[in-house]
Amino acid sequence: MDTNEFAQDRTIDPNELDIEAIRQADIYYKWAQRAIEARIKTDKLKLRLDVTEASLASQCREKPESFGIARVTESAITAAVKSHDSYVKALLKLIHARERQMLLDRAVDALEQRKRMIEVLVTLHGQQYFAGPSIPKDLTKRYKEYQANASANSLNDTQKAKLKKRKRKGWD
Repeated sequence: MDTNEFAQDRTIDPNELDIEAIRQADIYYKWAQRAIEARIKTDKLKLRLDVTEASLASQCREKPESFGIARVTESAITAAVKSHDSYVKALLKLIHARERQMLLDRAVDALEQRKRMIEVLVTLHGQQYFAGPSIPKDLTKRYKEYQANASANSLNDTQKAKLKKRKRKGWD
């Protein structure tokens, strides 16, 4: 997770509440999609860990001496499997993926909070909490500027998605 990108996405410009409200759905969707991808990767790594564990247990039953087991018991097999290098590596990858998934889940939660804060700021603005002389904004012009930037970013996201698809073949 790029902390700078997230820090930028979660900030609210109180002078641009209309634009912030318009952007909220796009920002939320971007981070929710990343959280879903992280959850999928975590599930795949959990499956890989389970397969590794089953494979090692089977190998251990066939050739217990290669695992350093003198007497074959379920607890001895379990201990040998869980201390095997390939199991430990798969478990560490799963732990790292879970950490990323939890961070992205919290990012999505923070964007829910951002939405609520925009609502509160709009309410305060409606109550003239920030009253003072001001010039009305041209919302149509500002929204068109936002759409132009969003479509440029969308093209980059499309290219990134295609690259991710190429990388996703197999387990990853």
